[in-house]
Amino acid sequence: MMGILYADNGRIYCNDYFEIYIPMDYFDDKTHIASNEGDTVETFGIVYCQAFPNKKPGGVKLFNLPVVTRFNVYESKDGEITVNGTAMKVMVLQYLKDSYILHQTLPKGREIANSFLDTMLAGKLPKTIKYDRLIDIWWRNLEISGISYKVPSKIYEMVIASIYRSPTNMKQRYGQYYGKSASATGYDYKTGNVRSVVKNLSTYSGMVFEDINTMITNGIDNSIEGVDEPVSPLEKIIHY
Repeated sequence: MMGILYADNGRIYCNDYFEIYIPMDYFDDKTHIASNEGDTVETFGIVYCQAFPNKKPGGVKLFNLPVVTRFNVYESKDGEITVNGTAMKVMVLQYLKDSYILHQTLPKGREIANSFLDTMLAGKLPKTIKYDRLIDIWWRNLEISGISYKVPSKIYEMVIASIYRSPTNMKQRYGQYYGKSASATGYDYKTGNVRSVVKNLSTYSGMVFEDINTMITNGIDNSIEGVDEPVSPLEKIIHY
């Protein structure tokens, strides 16, 4: 966003009237990605923004900061934006020229990386991220936090592939749907937390989450409905 924002004495300012759009879903009690604290909003930094050079809208863009950050609040209002053909209700943060938006220094450490990982595993990353950008955003988070899990990229890709599911069939990975469907947009995925994804895929694998009552019920339901469960590595070990 060079040309829109500038840094001075460790702070980020805007060089023209500027708006930040935080999806209202972020404030939902179930996701709790953002919290309104009056003079600031603490939120996951994947939000949208727009500059207004010469008082003309410059177009909505992604504010790609995949860590929890804190935006100063001067004026705000409820609004709605459309991104990739999807309308979303947002909290609009309004900044006049040369307003202080956020601090330039971002915290580093394992807790920053682990927070992103926990959000990923819970299936709670913002639905405004295109599927094929997820891996780059994850790497960006690790770069900012200064942490390396010391595993190959294939592991990160496998985690993403497991969490993101087809919009028509939660048993199918979104990557499979995305590669075959001409109508796939990269935004039409569904997500689930690790427990729910594993539960839906395999009764045997789901037992490792120590929720055996739920898994037995799920297994009986699948048996009655004739659902064909894939054979899990755990099941192969038990049979062996």
